[in-house]
Amino acid sequence: MLKRTARCRWGMQAQLYRRSRPLSLTLMAVGSSWLLGSCQLRAPQVQLPGDVLPETALVPQSAPLVLALSTKPEESLRTHPDLLARWESWTAEAWASTGQEFSREEMQAWAGDHFTLAVVIPNLVPGAAEPVPGILWGASTRNADLSRQFLAQVRQQAEAEGANFEQRQEQGVTLYVQTNGKPGERWVTAEFGNRFVALANDPKVMQRAIAVYRGEAEPISRAEGFRTAVGDLYQKPGTLAFAYFNFQALHDDPTSFKDWMPDLDPEELGSLQPLRSLAMAAHWREQGLQMRMLTQLDPQTPLLGKWQTARGELIRRLPGSALAVITTQQVAQRWQAVVSELEKDPQAKELLDELRAEFRANTRLDLDQDLMAWLDGEMALLVAPDAQAHPFLQGMGAALLVETSQKDKANAALTQLDRLAQESGVGVTEAGGQVTWADPLFNRPLLTRAWEGNYLIVTSSTAALQTLAQRQGNWIPQTEPLKTLYEQLPKPNYGYFLLNWRGIRTVLEAALPGGLASLEPEARELLTRIDGLGITSYPVGDHALGLELLVTVPPKPQP
Repeated sequence: MLKRTARCRWGMQAQLYRRSRPLSLTLMAVGSSWLLGSCQLRAPQVQLPGDVLPETALVPQSAPLVLALSTKPEESLRTHPDLLARWESWTAEAWASTGQEFSREEMQAWAGDHFTLAVVIPNLVPGAAEPVPGILWGASTRNADLSRQFLAQVRQQAEAEGANFEQRQEQGVTLYVQTNGKPGERWVTAEFGNRFVALANDPKVMQRAIAVYRGEAEPISRAEGFRTAVGDLYQKPGTLAFAYFNFQALHDDPTSFKDWMPDLDPEELGSLQPLRSLAMAAHWREQGLQMRMLTQLDPQTPLLGKWQTARGELIRRLPGSALAVITTQQVAQRWQAVVSELEKDPQAKELLDELRAEFRANTRLDLDQDLMAWLDGEMALLVAPDAQAHPFLQGMGAALLVETSQKDKANAALTQLDRLAQESGVGVTEAGGQVTWADPLFNRPLLTRAWEGNYLIVTSSTAALQTLAQRQGNWIPQTEPLKTLYEQLPKPNYGYFLLNWRGIRTVLEAALPGGLASLEPEARELLTRIDGLGITSYPVGDHALGLELLVTVPPKPQP
């Protein structure tokens, strides 16, 4: 279902770009040149939708896609002028590709905080070989004369390509409507008094925007899901971009989207029913790039109520030298939930039964009762340098920590695994509560395990085991760059995925002949510009799920 959702979403975006003409390239360039901008917003209010993304006063609630881009990238990237310079170079190339002379400074002189791009009509030509989306581009204006000049420049370009425009007035809205061209290529510019300017690729699109502006239709900024997404994602300084995918529009009018998703059968459409919206935002912070996602579900489908957030105790006792960390919790409960769903499908149940039978044949253990059932607490898997690990690991090691309330059941399963290892020729020894599996060829430890309270600790060496069991050294909350990731990612959450990019860089410098200089320039730049990467998911109320990705950059050198 997730793959299908992603395909539908990105397929729509691909169609938008395929339909672009030279004028629409200008439209897209206007938007993309502001991708690394920032803005600040007041909290959304139902009675004052104009206070939240003002341009959405032109966008109907039925719009399936809204993209908001800020106008001031220098405010976001002021702490990293080198990145701003790179962005300036990229946007200059983007403008050059359109053949236009519009400069960002010229538009900053009149534009408000944001540009908003929206798909208003999913398909202007039903039954066409390719869908023709109805697109609206809007902006608030701080200088009506300058914004009017900008629209005139846009029309001049279109006229140079053969377009004919006719001026019209509709209750305070000044329109210039292209009188020739095909649907989706009949451009309209609009001046909404001294508040907004807009550009649409078809008169039908602009008519809907006018209806919203005049109060004849509800704007998307009054929709509860949209306001929730804006409030959660877009109210922070350093915002780069905001996107809102309105799945409610799909549920309300699936016929309008059938040309976008010809392969989506009713059963697959039904699987999307709990999904109401998907929103994303990118922010630039002093530490680096933050990307957040909010998935809103049907209130009648409380899917998230089954899951509890992690207590967050295990992450605080993991070593700061770790290169990669994954934490989770309630594996047993999640396994049972997944199994109950799989068993409803005859084919999936057959595969599941085969898996269970194969596991029992190989281990003489019951997969559900002897293994998965006792994984009921927090769990962590990490990779870290380990000089005492097996030589085949070349200085790298790993550790697994499992919290359980069923220690006896866990020991029974571990004892059976010890027997199987011995039958395979692995040396298994126990001393002082510590069990070691040794390589029969070199008689070197392969893994070592022990209990510390309700925590099972499995490591690649005795030294690593002692470090974790005795809580020696510096931990993630004390050691950069993982410290920043841990501190900045939302809490409480369902678990972490962390990468110590700085540590990986150090390992590669020592391992590669010639160090990082031997890498391709692109790979070397990626390694040197990133310090760490972290991902977590977390609940937002009772009917929404948040996901955050944080990419930190090396700190600025002190003068």
